[in-house]
Amino acid sequence: MVKAYLRYEQARAFGVVASPQAPPVYDDTGKHLVTAALERLAVWDVRRGVEAKSLLPPPRESGALPAVTRIARAEGSDLVAAGHSDGTIRLWSLDDASTDVLLKGHRSEVTALRFNASGSMLVSGGKDTNVVVWDVVAETGLCRLRGHKDQVTDAVFAEADATAGGGAPSGAAGGSSGVRLVTCSKDATVKVWDLDTQHCAQTVAALGAECWSMDVDPTGRRLAVGTSDDRLHLFAVRRGYDDDGTEEFGDGVSDLSDDDETPRKKTARADENGARVPMTQAQKAASIADASNLLTPVGHVPRSDKSRVSHVRFDRAGGGLLGVQTVGRAIEVWRVRSASEKAKRLKRKQKRRREKEKLRAKERNGEEETETAWDKDAEGEGLTAADELELATVVRPKAKTRGFAWAPRQRRRPGIRAVVAVLLDNNAFEEWEIGQDADGVVAEEPTKIRTIDAQGHRADVRALALSPDDGTLLTCSHKGVKVWNSEDGACLRSVDGGYGLCAAFAPGGRHAVVGTKSGALEIVDTQAGVQLSGMRDAHAGAVWGVALLPDGSGFVTASADKTVKFFEWRLMDVEDDEDEGGEGRRELGIAHVKTLQMAEDVLSVKVTPDGKLLSVSLLDNTLKVFFVDSLKFFLSLYGHRLPALCHDVSSDSQLLASGGADKNIRIWGLDFGDCHRSVFAHEDSVTSIAFVPKTHYLFSTGKDRLVKYWDADKFEPLLTLQGHHASAWCVALSTRGEFAVTGGHDRAIRVWERTDEPFFVDEEKEKRLESLLEEGAAEDDGDDDRIAAAARENASANGGVAPAGAEAGMAGRKTLETLTAADQIVDALDVAGHERKRIDDYVRTNGRDKDANGDDEAKAVENGDDQEDEEELKKALDEFSDEEEEDEEGAEDDDDDAADAVVVNSASLSAYGYNPSYPSGLPPNPLLMGQSPERYALSAIEKVRAADLEQAVLALPFSSALTLLDYLGGWLEAGEKTELTCRLASLIVRLHYVQLGATHRARSVLLRLRPLLRKRAKELRDLMGFNLAGMNMWETHLKEGGGGTKKDDDEDENTANFTDELIKDEDAPGLPGWG
Repeated sequence: MVKAYLRYEQARAFGVVASPQAPPVYDDTGKHLVTAALERLAVWDVRRGVEAKSLLPPPRESGALPAVTRIARAEGSDLVAAGHSDGTIRLWSLDDASTDVLLKGHRSEVTALRFNASGSMLVSGGKDTNVVVWDVVAETGLCRLRGHKDQVTDAVFAEADATAGGGAPSGAAGGSSGVRLVTCSKDATVKVWDLDTQHCAQTVAALGAECWSMDVDPTGRRLAVGTSDDRLHLFAVRRGYDDDGTEEFGDGVSDLSDDDETPRKKTARADENGARVPMTQAQKAASIADASNLLTPVGHVPRSDKSRVSHVRFDRAGGGLLGVQTVGRAIEVWRVRSASEKAKRLKRKQKRRREKEKLRAKERNGEEETETAWDKDAEGEGLTAADELELATVVRPKAKTRGFAWAPRQRRRPGIRAVVAVLLDNNAFEEWEIGQDADGVVAEEPTKIRTIDAQGHRADVRALALSPDDGTLLTCSHKGVKVWNSEDGACLRSVDGGYGLCAAFAPGGRHAVVGTKSGALEIVDTQAGVQLSGMRDAHAGAVWGVALLPDGSGFVTASADKTVKFFEWRLMDVEDDEDEGGEGRRELGIAHVKTLQMAEDVLSVKVTPDGKLLSVSLLDNTLKVFFVDSLKFFLSLYGHRLPALCHDVSSDSQLLASGGADKNIRIWGLDFGDCHRSVFAHEDSVTSIAFVPKTHYLFSTGKDRLVKYWDADKFEPLLTLQGHHASAWCVALSTRGEFAVTGGHDRAIRVWERTDEPFFVDEEKEKRLESLLEEGAAEDDGDDDRIAAAARENASANGGVAPAGAEAGMAGRKTLETLTAADQIVDALDVAGHERKRIDDYVRTNGRDKDANGDDEAKAVENGDDQEDEEELKKALDEFSDEEEEDEEGAEDDDDDAADAVVVNSASLSAYGYNPSYPSGLPPNPLLMGQSPERYALSAIEKVRAADLEQAVLALPFSSALTLLDYLGGWLEAGEKTELTCRLASLIVRLHYVQLGATHRARSVLLRLRPLLRKRAKELRDLMGFNLAGMNMWETHLKEGGGGTKKDDDEDENTANFTDELIKDEDAPGLPGWG
């Protein structure tokens, strides 16, 4: 019989304040700051210093949740996007902490993420050198842009009016209404993309260093780019205005000038209903030509910090500041000079230039001619970056900075220019205020107002221990220990101390002993949160292990000074400095009893639960066992090829498990010292091992980030617990084995609880194989758009430039979910095709029988019994509904009868309801759930997420794609899901254009689809235009009637009641486009 085990699952994780990978963002109010906490988002109340919300993604079937690497927030909204290390993007709502959208477009880590001003579009860049533009409202990708040769580091939208929030309509696929996208990369280039044509229109490659971050100022007129050298570059952004100030983009009306040979007009035009009109080739060329002049170099300014730029952001709260964060410990704050200041500097510069030219003219006796030349040069004189920016102040935290965020305008106080949150490298963040005087001059020294760091260690968690009652958890790091509530993860106390490497609780659970790297033993009072008098010179080297004696009298320590020492608990007399004449007090202390000298460094030590044997692991790759009472040698355990870093003994003192730097776990018997089995356990060194009490199950942690659960009797892995994002250093088990606690280099403390869910080892092996399959599918990066790929190949072969749109591709990527969705679509199409053929064959057969019996007789019967048939059908339906409402008593026979198909003359009825698609006498297929075959196929496609639909259709074979294309005609005729069917039709034609052209059967299908697509799309466009016009009318009505009297409120209520009755449920299906 196969043995079943109980599953361990992660219950909670704590100890991480902010991960250094993703810069933080504020919410609209400025009261909360959103930081990345490994795989989740932490929302902090900055004034109280507590975590208000924790946004944790749903668990995955296999593999660890990816870490958050980028965060972006849509202005004026509670929508937050989080990019992860596996290339996925998840959208969160800060109000209700919910997430329903997961976008998969990158094959590797997301390194750039930004919303446009309206929040309707999102751009992401990754280490895979691709840029993906997403439609947030439609929850799908618009396009993938290829062109960079290295990691994409930042991206920003350059819109026609950055303050107005112009952007693409939410449903405009592939359109952007004149919006440009600017991206930068480690390949030392800045690229400008025209989103109307999905073409790279401009490339700035003269920066001479890697580009790491950039941002557009709130007015949209300047672009600041930070590079790996000591320069900050500034570009002028052409926002669509002529030299005389007339607007070039914005109102949607063509602005033709008689003086210019090239007409300046808006590239993305709209008709009278507001719908986008497809662009002609001339319009595409004009759009690309206009985008090619978007950026104009203004110059660069030298930075005070010579290290690489990491983050560049403008203050959008109106402070006129630019923050430049480096990889060091500085954030430079630059002040953007006002228009009047820049005008004065320009005037002064021109005056100096004029004086110099006049002086040279006098020396050469050519004053008039030189003046004329100067006047000609002065016309082209402009401002440089040094004229527009000046260094105001520098924020210098004590730790390295990893990001910053400007607080909204609501956080300002009188005399404060701006508030900035600084993310540090040591699991903390700080808030700084930048002051100003009465004249608006920025203060030279910023002020730190608060630090949020209590909820986590500054460095990795090297050791942890649970109290005897499992209610208190002690963790050690490089500058002390922290005491936690193991149930909710709240930090109770922090005690400063040395670099703790091992820890154990004293009997009673109030005190704990900590072994440090300096060789000292520290005694900590966990309830008072103070450090008692321990022993500073307990060892001459690092204390690597501590083990309690079973009788509770003391403990044993192992050190790098090649000694194993025994200590006893004692009450020590302590004299307080304040009470010199008092009696003093007594506190817990320790006393050295005896020492066991070893020949090598001792790495770990354990005492068997029966108190008879003492086991130690040495640096010479061996483990030695001694008698506790006499310290005589008993056993020597050979086998590890590298030192055994850890070991543990089972509760029955029968088994010893050791893990070493050779990545193996060895199971030993303590009766004869024989090795039962050597198991390859981890991909890197095994760091800790702990047996589950009263069992032969054990947990192990390794530098490969994994926590594994083993059966030491069968020598096989039971579970692989993936959660840590760096080396896992330590593990501790509760007294009953109900939960395990692990800590690691990622500073996270994770609690794994035992559930009531049983599992089998074979099932876990299958899940691991499925995860490997998913990883293999993610690595398959076949080109999705065959037209664009062919255009790029032809351009590369001929040495030319690819045409517009050839650099773009599909936004999604192939995953296990998309392959599963494709299989479900194929199955649904097969079932629908089989049922339609079954219905047609039945109708054809019955039609021949009726012809043999005489058409006249059939018509007479049909015409004479129409009313009776309708009454019989209604009666059958009423009886079927009544049977479902009856009580369970005596209803078993009725339920069996109801499950059988009830055949009536005009249609078929089954337990799934009335199905008009089936003729009389033909029982419906229960898989269709009362739907027609065509509607069943459509419902299968509706279940596919919008972001996965493209890749799912891409995975379909051509035969299934052609069948699906045939079904689209029927759905369009019925007016069902017009937007979905139009999208599917264009996608299938683009993917299989070669096969469709060579297939004779496809011609009739395409000819049938063409008029239907135009007709239904026009109806949907008219419906949307009508609804938008109605919403605009209501908006105008609310603005005009805002703040009215009670009579106005009553009228609005009556109007609302009237509008609710405008469309009834039974009238709704008659509307155009109703699905």
